[in-house]
Amino acid sequence: MNASLRRKFENIEKTLKHIVSSSRDGIPIIVEGRRDKEALRRLKIPGIVICLKSSGNGFYDFTANLADKREVIVLTDFDKEGTRLAAKLIDELTHMKVKVNVAIWKKLKALCRPEVRAIEELAGLVENLREESRKG
Repeated sequence: MNASLRRKFENIEKTLKHIVSSSRDGIPIIVEGRRDKEALRRLKIPGIVICLKSSGNGFYDFTANLADKREVIVLTDFDKEGTRLAAKLIDELTHMKVKVNVAIWKKLKALCRPEVRAIEELAGLVENLREESRKG
């Protein structure tokens, strides 16, 4: 593993540890769908992971159910639709006085593109990088 790739891997791992810590503190993570949630579970991220698209609710009902949260982490996909959804969540939840953490999303997006366009692809990338780092 070259130095640049090692640095990228270390930064991704550091970001994932931050997600784990926040999740253990009770901060829910919002993802788009079930496969995104499964990817986070493969990465050993505990806690509450809420799927926006498979919740069975419309967008405004979905966000209304989060009104009692003090903070949420948004981890939508890194494509145009995911970016649009993140902006919409930020707008709506901030209006409801919920702190919206998108710093983690921005950091992962910067670290993982172009290899990863969706959160569901994140586990595969991390697993491959972990394997590479074990090889040397």
